[in-house]
Amino acid sequence: MRFRTFENQITPMPIFNLNDIRKIDVTFKRQQLNYWLKQKYINKLTAGYYFLPGQTINESILYFTANHIYEPSYISLETALAYYQIIPELVFGVTSISTRKTKTFHSEWGRFAYRSISNRLMFGYQIIVISPNVKFKIAKLEKVILDYLYLNSHIQSSDDFSGLRWNRTLLMAMQENSTFHEYQTAFNNQSLNKRILKLWEYINA
Repeated sequence: MRFRTFENQITPMPIFNLNDIRKIDVTFKRQQLNYWLKQKYINKLTAGYYFLPGQTINESILYFTANHIYEPSYISLETALAYYQIIPELVFGVTSISTRKTKTFHSEWGRFAYRSISNRLMFGYQIIVISPNVKFKIAKLEKVILDYLYLNSHIQSSDDFSGLRWNRTLLMAMQENSTFHEYQTAFNNQSLNKRILKLWEYINA
């Protein structure tokens, strides 16, 4: 397969792997992929994924990429807290939840970090559609908060929450949010419940 033929067909995809190429040409050989890399026709990203030189990078592309390089996964934790403006600052890298083991990938586009969670807790996310070829899974705000508190057991007091600098105003509604309480019940974790009580103390202080 000629590179220009491939490029015309793969351009709508921000990233691709060998399997994606073979959907275009079932006879495609890895040796040709290595040649394209050597000629800098394509660039290596991480975890067996590649991208075309000149690919535009933005928040949506990063989230799409995070979902794909380590599946199943969805955006959560610090990245999602920033997305919902619960924390004031931009976050370095992209943080996600996965049912696979905790792992971090380093790439030209930054760091992609994944925290492990059990299969029964793999819920509470939504799909954001940017275009037919770019969509990503991100935790709903209720699940982001629960994911974060569940995986950060060192948070024990109102002072700990103060150090996180979470937006109290935006979190006020969580206290009466039925979805939040439904998700909390699904976690069925007493230690998490205690941290949530400390969260309410922080919000209402």
